Amino acid sequence: MRATKVHFASSDSADMYYMVQCRIPDPFFVIDSGREKKVFLNVLEIDAFRERNTNDTFEVIPVEPLMKKAKAIDGKGSRAAKLAYVIFEQYDLLKKEITVPREFPLDVADYLRSKGAVLNVSHPFIHERATKTAEEIELLRENLKKTTKGFELVEKILRAAKIKDDSLFHDGKELTSEYIKDEVEKSLFLEGMEDVEGMILSSGKQSAMPHHKGEGSIKPNTAIICDIFFRDRKNRYFGDMTRTYVKGTPTEKVRQMHETVKNSQDAAFAAIRPGALAKHVFEASAKAIRDAGFDVGDKGYIHSLGHGLGLELHEAPNAGPNSEDVLEVGNVITIEPGLYYPEWGGVRIEDVIVVGEHGVENLTNYHREYLIT
Repeated sequence: MRATKVHFASSDSADMYYMVQCRIPDPFFVIDSGREKKVFLNVLEIDAFRERNTNDTFEVIPVEPLMKKAKAIDGKGSRAAKLAYVIFEQYDLLKKEITVPREFPLDVADYLRSKGAVLNVSHPFIHERATKTAEEIELLRENLKKTTKGFELVEKILRAAKIKDDSLFHDGKELTSEYIKDEVEKSLFLEGMEDVEGMILSSGKQSAMPHHKGEGSIKPNTAIICDIFFRDRKNRYFGDMTRTYVKGTPTEKVRQMHETVKNSQDAAFAAIRPGALAKHVFEASAKAIRDAGFDVGDKGYIHSLGHGLGLELHEAPNAGPNSEDVLEVGNVITIEPGLYYPEWGGVRIEDVIVVGEHGVENLTNYHREYLIT
């Protein structure tokens, strides 16, 4: 029998949103015993929650009477901490082993422990989030379909741009990373997506730094990395996708890097199956990199192969070289090998896949051509 779970957060927390499946702006408590769930809400939220809730296991409890008891407690402690104590005492949770997420407020945890509560931190807090339902997979597929429209726009802008010396010009103005990102953000906003993390559009030396957001003029004849990871405003699930382009004539080294990264991604796809260790899938991608004469580790291929995708941009499972995660049917993972060298630039290709009974399904379904003429 698993331990009872307790969470305290607003629905901005991915775990909390997963539990209640609706938006509640202020922090609130949830108790999940496995058999039943209790949600503690103020009068402003109760009716709206009842209207949206489709989970029959939830018992909705008005928080005001409990808050009245909390206010009567003397001594130090925040209002939330004292409320937590009242809830723990009333629902017989003190001295039982309780599981909380690592984002559980420290002051509340300290107060509860001072009263005898036994709190154990678990990460991930909700293990089921790693294996997506059919409904979640369709939401992610739709988000990725919207995301590809951003790439179509980037390609359209690059195709229309003119090379002049060491710069690109679009509609008579020097083409910048900021301009393309603004255009993509406006376009995808109309598709219901929002840029909550900040997309990447980098070129030249910037592309050799995997998390460089990109700034200033876009360079011709060099690698241009575009990484779009917007979230759907309604369903709150992310999309995540990367392509690398060259406007003009690529160097031979960049051409080799792009071909190698494609082969690395294909090797990872071939290694994915239920029961496979995620680190072995990484190693399959790394072998393709090494076999082509490039580096893995401190330079070249310097990051993990990918990560889970869902209500958070980075979630379980992890597909890094030291991961102990075992792939399961329903895992949704980014597959994004890359190569990065300051003297040549960077190349990354990222698709999102779902682990199926017999292998992999690519949810991204978009071309990997890089040359823009």
